[in-house]
Order: sequence, then structure tokens, then C-alpha cells
Amino acid sequence: MNVIVVLENPRSPDLVVVHAATSDPDLPSSPGPVTACGLDTAEMVRNSWQPTEPGQHWWPPELRSRTCPRCDQAMRTA
Repeated sequence: MNVIVVLENPRSPDLVVVHAATSDPDLPSSPGPVTACGLDTAEMVRNSWQPTEPGQHWWPPELRSRTCPRCDQAMRTA
């Protein structure tokens, strides 16, 4: 599964939430229509971070404290 990291509330840095989304089948560098927790990705901003090593978490390390717990749970069970 190709995971794309998307940011909710990117215009408000104190309110940023990091979500996981699968890639759009027609545009692999873009997120699909919903996050792993079911939110619409239309207003979210794609983050360019990608894991570079096996076993690495799906989220950018510097944003760990802002990770959506529902997306994280979905990614753990995927």
C-alpha cells in the first residue's frame, strides 16, 4: 500500500493533524479521496515525507505528537 501523509489545518501550525491516505489510483502522487480515518482529503495538504527504511513509521518523525490516532490504528492493522 502506498501511503501518502496529509496535513489537516495546514494554515494553523498549532492545529496541524497528520493523517494517512492511500494514493489516488489515477494520480499516484496525490492522496485518495479519504484518509484512513475516513476524513475528506480535499482541503488537506500533501506532505512529501516517505519512509526510507523498513519498519519506519508512516508519519514524519517531527510530527509524531500530531498523528491522528484513528489513522495510526488503521495503519497498524492494515
